[in-house]
Formats: sequence, structure tokens, C-alpha cells
Amino acid sequence: MPTHPDDVRRRIPLDEIQLQVVFGSLLGDAMLVGDAGARRLRVVHAADRLPYATWKYERLGALVAVAPRVTGAVVTFETVAHPVFDDLAHLFYRDRTRPRMKAVRRDAVLARLTPLGLAVWMSDVGRLQLRADSFIPAQEALALTA
Repeated sequence: MPTHPDDVRRRIPLDEIQLQVVFGSLLGDAMLVGDAGARRLRVVHAADRLPYATWKYERLGALVAVAPRVTGAVVTFETVAHPVFDDLAHLFYRDRTRPRMKAVRRDAVLARLTPLGLAVWMSDVGRLQLRADSFIPAQEALALTA
């Protein structure tokens, strides 16, 4: 019986860079969507941030089945469903009292955040512009190291 490519992707463990992109994104604009066993990461940015969304897409690699797409004023992409998102759901969840707001167990997340995750978070909320192509080698080594 043939296996669907997404079923294979679900078994790929995230490396530390991917995990930091996920953490930073979830602290910023991204959200987990889907029910247990089918949770995905949804990334949404303004259309003029296509290069940044593409950078995230490239870091997440095989976890994303379809490249970012621009629709109107936004650029979006989603990962495949992956068990790691079920594991993270208790740290990033919807606030039932404010349905449009997400709640974050910051103490648990911040303890796992590296400089790269922090940079993604700050880039998502507009505090800085993450442009890895302008890193000097020492900055790149720091940002992409756990």
C-alpha cells in the first residue's frame, strides 16, 4: 500500500533551527490549527513580507507541503500535520474568554528559546527585520546554533 508523502513528513523530527522558527512564529503571528492528531502551523504575514515568509518556508523545509502564496494583502502557508504541534498545543492555545486571542505559557516557552527563536518572534511583531543574507559569519553561527 503506497504511503502519502505527508505521512512520511509527519515522521521527520524537527531540527533545532526548525523548532526555533516554530517557537518564534507562535510567539508572533503564527497559530496552531486543526484538532489533535491533525494540528498544523499556519503562518500569515502581510503580502509585502513575502521574502520573510519565504525565509521561514525554507527553514521549515519538508514540513511544508506547499510554498507560500500571496492572496490579496496576505501571504500564507501551512505545514503538514505533525505530532510536534500536538506536543506544543498546551503551550500555545486559544484563550476561551477572548476567542480571537491566543494564550502562551511564556515561562515554559522562553526557557526553550534561543537567539534565533527570539529574532523570529521580534521579526514577527515588527521590532526588527530578520535578514539572514546580511549576517556576518559570527552572527549566522550564533543565530543558527541551539
